[in-house]
Amino acid sequence: MADLRLASTVLILRQIPSGLQLLLLRRNAKLAFAGGAWVFPGGAVDSVDSDNFEGMAQEEASARSAAVRECEEECGLILQPQQLVHFAHWTTPENQRRRFATWFFVASVDQRDCEVVIDDGEIHDYQWLSPRQALALHRQGELDIMPPTYISIKLLEQFSTSEEALQRLALTEPYWVIPRVARDGGAHVLLYPGDAGYEACDASLSGPRHRTLLSDEGVHYIHSGKDVGVAAMDKAEEASKA
Repeated sequence: MADLRLASTVLILRQIPSGLQLLLLRRNAKLAFAGGAWVFPGGAVDSVDSDNFEGMAQEEASARSAAVRECEEECGLILQPQQLVHFAHWTTPENQRRRFATWFFVASVDQRDCEVVIDDGEIHDYQWLSPRQALALHRQGELDIMPPTYISIKLLEQFSTSEEALQRLALTEPYWVIPRVARDGGAHVLLYPGDAGYEACDASLSGPRHRTLLSDEGVHYIHSGKDVGVAAMDKAEEASKA
């Protein structure tokens, strides 16, 4: 089994007159991991991110530090750790060669302070898009994105402003998920907790559906409803944090 590395990523939002936009970066096509994919700024946690933290909060503090550092390195935008809102945590499936335990954050930048400068090394292009535009481009085959990216964009689609997104996500219990890779007929499937086939890693079992289908048409997220017993990851539902 591949070693599990701590990582973090941050969805950067800005508000323009026509609505909310998010920043997507295109990775160098020659990179071994997710080459050519459109991603949020982020990367693995380095020792420089964790040297100043101790105790139970070390992992989250290190992840916040890495998100800030990677954001500046990859796209030139300056964030502060305290402005990051944690909303999700994804761990790469166990059978993958490269595995990451990734903290997902969201933050907003002022339109006057959102000049993007990419490094032209790891990152080769960028776009500011509304969630609806990003999902449409993905369906058209023009935006290669991974399932966690897709579901995060779907989550943002329900908000009309960056302020609303930050406020609602701050009140929503973050979801934590380790997908399981399976096949359903000829289709590749990622199974999530609550899916009937999750425990057995068998996509053919009848019952609740909580999964993404991966095909030539892109990513398709399925949550069959209350029978799943786990909240849909593309909806923000307020939860008590007391």
